[in-house]
Amino acid sequence: MPKELRGFIAELEAKSPEDLARVTKRISARYEISALLTHLEKRKRFPLLYFDNVEGGRAPVVINAQASRQLMAMALECEPNELARKFSERQARPIAPMEGKAGPVHEIIKLGDEVNLGEIPLLTHYDVNAAPYITAGIVVAADPDTGVRNTSYNRLMMAGKRELRIFMAIGRHLWTLHNKLESRNEPLPIAIVIGVHPLFSLGAQALTPADEDEYAVIGGMMNEPLRLIKAKTVPILVPADAEMIIEGKILPHVRGVEGPFGEFTGHAVDSDDRQVIEVTAVTHRKGYIFQDIHAGYTEHKLMGAVPREAALLKAVRQSVPTVKNVCMPVSGNCRFHAYISIAKRTPGQAKNAICAAFAADMLLKHVVIVDDDIDVFDEERVLWAISNRFQADRGLVVIANAQGSELDPSAGPGGVNAKMGLDATKPLGDFPAELRVPNEVMTRIRLEDFLPKLAK
Repeated sequence: MPKELRGFIAELEAKSPEDLARVTKRISARYEISALLTHLEKRKRFPLLYFDNVEGGRAPVVINAQASRQLMAMALECEPNELARKFSERQARPIAPMEGKAGPVHEIIKLGDEVNLGEIPLLTHYDVNAAPYITAGIVVAADPDTGVRNTSYNRLMMAGKRELRIFMAIGRHLWTLHNKLESRNEPLPIAIVIGVHPLFSLGAQALTPADEDEYAVIGGMMNEPLRLIKAKTVPILVPADAEMIIEGKILPHVRGVEGPFGEFTGHAVDSDDRQVIEVTAVTHRKGYIFQDIHAGYTEHKLMGAVPREAALLKAVRQSVPTVKNVCMPVSGNCRFHAYISIAKRTPGQAKNAICAAFAADMLLKHVVIVDDDIDVFDEERVLWAISNRFQADRGLVVIANAQGSELDPSAGPGGVNAKMGLDATKPLGDFPAELRVPNEVMTRIRLEDFLPKLAK
């Protein structure tokens, strides 16, 4: 059975029904789904949400497929605190895709003027958003000279029945491919993949060199060959088991206003002239499911954390082999913040780890290094370590005028910002011991034996 979104939902319903919530009452794609999600976020509840009856569209909507480490761990078949390690293992074993002649994503085909993006239940998340957006679309493009395929998440604003406007980060692979073809006065053919298994999504976000085929990385993440078929109007192979494919081309030397848009920082980015996509076809499964990622909410912040945690773990390990684990917490937007635990052997290792982390990920603003007795996934323990083991005069590292994220609302022009590292590890040698109840007593005295109601 191929790994697909609907299969993951069925597995979740069977194995962990408390992590799935179905909404049958009619609800609007304009703000109302966002309002419901906001109420859940305030209660720290992050189930996969399945909306059966959405106004303004002809399909159910799924959101929050990667809104918790528990959900991603279920997909990767590991414990939540092992995600980075498991991700690294699978990324290191790419599996070449397998081409076929037909697949479910071609059950319904609309070409040219038959296409109407208004029939898709595109969501409007915030009052600042200029239009409905595709937020869970994975853009696939191929290098025209090598054929190597790239996958990336890009925000896509609806601008007409057959027009989208796209934000591409400067210097990233997709931006580079478009620049290459634009210099030749040629459009860049693309396919936008919507509705995939969480493992497809994780693989699509892997940090890879430009010469590595990301379909093979996705196959490695899924632990099976990705099934591909030929697109209808562009020279690209597309995933046969996706829910929907939007085919098109990014036009050369054509720009249109995109934005404002509410981003992962919790702030809106201003409108600007962006590249334009002419949509040439839409194909989808019968009874397709439309997938959305709510910008600025937990899923949006968390879903990119695991690939970047895996990359950080690998990079820091080259400088500090005793690194234990890495967490990019939701509280830090999972892009600007990292907690890293190490088994410190020499006085300078924590600072080496800080430098290695900043060198590996230019978006990072804050890195906290803790000892290996601190669980980096427990933010209270990390803050406890900062309170008890950090001294600013010897443990603070500040790097001024470094490249960061263009989306950081506090950064200077071009995303230039200051970076801060905190060495919250104990000094080597004598240091006051942490208070502990003897392990034998902790094992012997069980809550359920004395306070059974509180143990539930």
